[in-house]
Amino acid sequence: MSLQMVTVSNNIALIQPGFSLMNFDGQVFFFGQKGWPKRSCPTGVFHLDVKHNHVKLKPTIFSKDSCYLPPLRYPATCTFKGSLESEKHQYIIHGGKTPNNEVSDKIYVMSIVCKNNKKVTFRCTEKDLVGDVPEARYGHSINVVYSRGK
Repeated sequence: MSLQMVTVSNNIALIQPGFSLMNFDGQVFFFGQKGWPKRSCPTGVFHLDVKHNHVKLKPTIFSKDSCYLPPLRYPATCTFKGSLESEKHQYIIHGGKTPNNEVSDKIYVMSIVCKNNKKVTFRCTEKDLVGDVPEARYGHSINVVYSRGK
């Protein structure tokens, strides 16, 4: 494995501290940025397209039944498989700072709905929790612990 410098060839001002990287089926997505000018990508989720040592940020789209996912900085994220047999990965997103600098207590689940012709469509759902709900925070981490029914 080697480390190489790359150049961001468009919208470098969008890259801010506190972003998260998500790997869906070998494609890397940038999450938690300001969003693209003119609100064409208001959630701040971008496909990180690396070619010839240049990085291009391409906006992603969400399905019509998705909830609004604000561009959160410093959230906790982790991958989650719906079942042990499932190949479909999802990301759980908790907390982080909103664009208004408020700390979020929401939990979101993000997954791929459709993938074709280099376009990926995501679905985001906000989860309502019962019991002891984690408080709003940022800069923390989460993990999923799988149980085999024991």
